[in-house]
Amino acid sequence: MPLGPLLLFGNQQASNPGASVLTFYCNDPIASGSNAGTLQQTVPPASTSTTGWTVGTQLASPYACQVYNTEIGGAQFTATPKPDVPPVNSAEDSWRFGPSTGTFSLGTWYSSISVIAVTSGGDQDGRLRARLWRSPNPTGTPATEITASSGVMVGTTVTNLSTTVAQSSSASARIAAFFISNEYIFYQVAWEITGVGGAADRDVLVRYGSMGATDGSGLVTAAFATATLSPKGGAAYFKRRRMTDELCYADDL
Repeated sequence: MPLGPLLLFGNQQASNPGASVLTFYCNDPIASGSNAGTLQQTVPPASTSTTGWTVGTQLASPYACQVYNTEIGGAQFTATPKPDVPPVNSAEDSWRFGPSTGTFSLGTWYSSISVIAVTSGGDQDGRLRARLWRSPNPTGTPATEITASSGVMVGTTVTNLSTTVAQSSSASARIAAFFISNEYIFYQVAWEITGVGGAADRDVLVRYGSMGATDGSGLVTAAFATATLSPKGGAAYFKRRRMTDELCYADDL
């Protein structure tokens, strides 16, 4: 049984009737109808992906969003903090789950990106920067930001990243309750260089796995309660979850 969320984040989520915490793991393949990677609820095997960054030796332009299934080079780093816009190019900068319908409770969301150097390493430092979005479309447009009130999720710092031992950069954000109706969740990821590498080929690649102390990347949500779209009186209606004082009630609309 994977112990990732317990090990990384503890077990402090709210316990709401009819709701449960969800764990989404980053994995291949490309999410259908988009350029995003996959967020799934089953634990993937531990492995190193092809998604990442060649951070090199520079620090003047330290920010770059991911491009799924690509190791991007120094030319795509910028001095502007990232992510700074909604998902781009059919969400190539994101991992995607869905569609789904239901309510996420008020609570803390956790995110973690596990990384390892592949070509060369030993001295590069950096950290995760992430935003969360929802959209009715698989490409992520139009997108509504889930982290709008909390701001960018800034992870812990990875130091002296090597080619032999993965490290995780983890962050959290307190997010208000919200309802999704047949919508997708997008986990938009960027990397920030905080310490220069010793060679031009220093790199940072995303790891898949169980979200333990080192391997595995993804999200742990606040409590989620599903809802269904059902016929009533000849018209469709939502059985929706309404949040009051972090308790969950069912309303027929």
